[in-house]
Amino acid sequence: MNLDYLLEYLTEITRAQNVVKIGRVKRIRRRIRRDSKGKITVQRNRIRSGIKGYRATGKGGQVKRITATERIKKARLLKRSWKTTRRAKLRRSMLKRKLSMRRRASLGLR
Repeated sequence: MNLDYLLEYLTEITRAQNVVKIGRVKRIRRRIRRDSKGKITVQRNRIRSGIKGYRATGKGGQVKRITATERIKKARLLKRSWKTTRRAKLRRSMLKRKLSMRRRASLGLR
């Protein structure tokens, strides 16, 4: 009984230690991602900044402030990419809605 409790406690601790904060950076020990072809890959020990508005340089736990021009450039790129993605997602949701409404009509709920 006591060993089961100890084992459960240890697994909970190891699960919580996936993100380890070291100074101003966070080290993400395991991260599951998908690449462009849809294949699942596991990233190990990814270093991210622990402070908003800064990025990790990868040089011994250093962080560097994101400049205003860099932030604006990133926002513009995201805006451009979301322009097409948003339209595609909207089209998909509208198609699903149309199909569900057709299904409801065939059941006599509309």
